[in-house]
Amino acid sequence: MRTAAHRVRLIASAALLATALSTGAAATAAPHMPAPAAAPVSATAAAPTAAAAAAQASWPTVKSGQRGVDVTTVQLLLTARGHAVKADGVYGTGTVAKVKAFQKAQHLPTDGIVGPQWAALVRGGGGGGTPGGGAKLSDAQAAAKLKAAGISRVSSGNCTDRNRKNCTSLEGIRVGTVDGVIALKKKSGCKITVTGGTETNHAGGTYSHWNGYKVDISRTSCVTSYIQGHATKHHKRGDGAWVWRVTSGGKTVVDYADERWANHWDITYY
Repeated sequence: MRTAAHRVRLIASAALLATALSTGAAATAAPHMPAPAAAPVSATAAAPTAAAAAAQASWPTVKSGQRGVDVTTVQLLLTARGHAVKADGVYGTGTVAKVKAFQKAQHLPTDGIVGPQWAALVRGGGGGGTPGGGAKLSDAQAAAKLKAAGISRVSSGNCTDRNRKNCTSLEGIRVGTVDGVIALKKKSGCKITVTGGTETNHAGGTYSHWNGYKVDISRTSCVTSYIQGHATKHHKRGDGAWVWRVTSGGKTVVDYADERWANHWDITYY
């Protein structure tokens, strides 16, 4: 039986993993969560910031035989780094081989294990990550990651085309946004259903649905109770939606807009 301390450590590790992913996986440009750059791992890399070092130190070890969301995350990052592997959440021989190939390419020990030095995997093995939500995922990648975490998606048009307003698309959604939704489910214990993603017909702007920083989820009593109990009622938007905000270190990390008329929460991850 897991102890309370062990459960807390698992939750903390998951949260730090989400933070690391949202900061560094910048294969392209970056809802709502400014985060520190991922910690470098090579001897020639610059010294990591304190926050990045903490994230690196708390990175969970993922290795052969394991299953779950962390494995799926590793597989998606491997694919994004040019070492394509099926994102099935199972750390089998195929994933081991791809990890070793990535390690060899980055001149790291080829043990096939993703441990505290995988800042390199998050960063893509070189160059600084961009702040914000991190890399963009394909619809299939994002859907697989959400499904592995027990999160469903619905659309009025029963479609995923981001160019149709009645679809719910995840094409181009940020890693940080997906990880934020998964963290919300883990922390709240609520059933989470995505009802809006990167499809057209949402408001524009930098931190927009189209740019991958925002997501809509069903407005259930469980979700509403959790948000209002863990965020601060901040301001009313021009459309009448009250925004509940979470800040850290004086910076906004997530905004929850209560769009009651549409029966969903519009969430932005900075």
